[in-house]
Amino acid sequence: MNWLTPLAGATLAALVIPPLILLYFLKLRRRTQPISCTILWKRAIEDLRANAPFQKLRKSLLLLLQLFALILLALAIMQPQLQAGARRGGNTVILIDNSASMTATDIEGTTRLDDAKRQAKERIEQLYGGGIFGSSAGETMVIAFSDQAQIICRFTDSKPQLLTAIDRIQPTHGLSLIGDALNFARAYTTIVNPEAGLVSHDTTLELYSDGKLADLSDQVLRGEKLVYYAIGKEDADNVAITAISIERPYDRPNAVEVFASLVNFNTDAVVCDLQLSVDGLVRAIEEVSINAAAPDPVTGEIVPERSNVVFTPFEQPRGAVIEIANLREDDLAADNVARLVVPPPKLLKIALVEPVGTVIKIVLEGMTTIASIETIDTDQFEQVAAEEGVDNYDVVIFGNYAPPQGSMPPGRYLSFGEVPPLKGLNKYGEGGSAIILDTKDEHPIFRFVNLDKLYFSKSQLIQPDDDVQVLAETVDGPVIVAISRGSMQAIHVCIDPLDSNWPYLRSWVTFVVNAVEYLGNSGDALALKGFSAGQALTARLPASATEIVLHEPDDSTHQLQPQDPTQLSWGPIRLAGVYGLDWSEPTKSDKQHRLFAVNLLNELEGDIRPEKEIFANEQGNVTIAGSGSSHYTPLWPWAIGICLTVLMLEWWVYHRKAYI
Repeated sequence: MNWLTPLAGATLAALVIPPLILLYFLKLRRRTQPISCTILWKRAIEDLRANAPFQKLRKSLLLLLQLFALILLALAIMQPQLQAGARRGGNTVILIDNSASMTATDIEGTTRLDDAKRQAKERIEQLYGGGIFGSSAGETMVIAFSDQAQIICRFTDSKPQLLTAIDRIQPTHGLSLIGDALNFARAYTTIVNPEAGLVSHDTTLELYSDGKLADLSDQVLRGEKLVYYAIGKEDADNVAITAISIERPYDRPNAVEVFASLVNFNTDAVVCDLQLSVDGLVRAIEEVSINAAAPDPVTGEIVPERSNVVFTPFEQPRGAVIEIANLREDDLAADNVARLVVPPPKLLKIALVEPVGTVIKIVLEGMTTIASIETIDTDQFEQVAAEEGVDNYDVVIFGNYAPPQGSMPPGRYLSFGEVPPLKGLNKYGEGGSAIILDTKDEHPIFRFVNLDKLYFSKSQLIQPDDDVQVLAETVDGPVIVAISRGSMQAIHVCIDPLDSNWPYLRSWVTFVVNAVEYLGNSGDALALKGFSAGQALTARLPASATEIVLHEPDDSTHQLQPQDPTQLSWGPIRLAGVYGLDWSEPTKSDKQHRLFAVNLLNELEGDIRPEKEIFANEQGNVTIAGSGSSHYTPLWPWAIGICLTVLMLEWWVYHRKAYI
């Protein structure tokens, strides 16, 4: 029960009820007129002669009715409201945010998601509680959302079904995006009328969230009613790991260097201990001081402070799971840990298609990162490409050879001289002698490579498409280009090394090593960055892989049966952590295993200070319900109605007594 104006009603009651009772206490004063018949009753009426101002209050139905009417009038002025379903008719869509920020534990004894589920269940009890003041609320739908929405329960008026559905909502570590949830709600509340077009039911959207919705302003449409229940405390404490990366120094291929970034969302400065672990063993702990978040002088919004940490490089010749952990406890544990899976230095398998000369093979034989070099002629390559593809090779190298049109399956290619039949490389002739005028020095293939002394007698002239990256060029046009189209990765050099002085220069060896390692490890470098919750976990397994099993961080497993193991996809990913894939291969006796890291690493989700107010676009109608607030049914009309009924009854009783 809620009272809007209790003071006004109490004041009215204090002013009118005591005078009414006083009137019934007062003794009526009459002038004494003796007559003969009263002499006999003189002794009985002598008490009337006492000069007493009050008489004993007697039982009076009129007094009770009048008191009851005044009390009802005072209660009506107090404007009581009963906590119950306020709307009558129409449907309700309950939207529950189960993103990463809703796993925060700033609410004592529970998470934000559990508190949102509790409030949503209380709302269901109000809508379908029954009774004279309950609402006829139509039907209700339940939708949970993070970066993707999920319909938990379609429209129903079954209270047990709705309560059970809300209990089934599980936390995720995804982002807060409400767009899909609103689209689901519209799909179930809009019907197509051939005469009137699109017609929407009278529906109210009720949102239970901390308000960190990146796409809300463009989502609420004209006529939509959104009621927002703010979840969480304003003083929520969080320091988040928002970035992690690992590199192998060029001069130390067996070592790794770890970088991390921390963000402080608190208005107080903090000191954190940042722990580096390798396969669960602690390698280093760094103390990090981060300044307090401060308001922006222009907008007034609180801007978080950040600090970057670089750990000393250490030897790691084999694969491992490297973990960065913030040992300072706060209200959001999901962004206190970040992991990356570091593969060991890869030993590459190379296919060399070089019809003339061995200048490329000499360089390859000196590389320690190559496991095998298979030299094949042009006919063998065309047969392998047509039958099996080139998945068995990490890099295929063409030495002044161009395969026939359509005979290059997806793979990773390094080619010299003749232009391969790749889309975007448009050959239009041959150029004469020239020197290199410009190079993209920031590209990995040019690390420690200087082409200033390179001279060549002829080259192939090409006109590349827009998606082809030009890495080096002369006055005649591009000389070195790169193509990156998903599973097709290629670097083409428009000159034959035998038509230049390049094999005699130091840059030749360095260039070949850089290009082979860049292509051979492309894709593996992306795996080091890990995945995010909400994405699909993708992997490229051998085509012969069978008995594929996926292991989640919570120890649950999934048997996967993809049609093509080389393009494995599973998801969306729900939780951050380390995922594992096991599979079998006919040629290997042991189970094969691969790990994948999934991290939060999102600054918006890390800022867990709840939004007490949210705003849609100018067309949307957003009502701020506030944390823990409910809908109320006003009771003052009932009090006025009963008061009038009591006054009519009092009038009837008074006139009945007057004439009896």
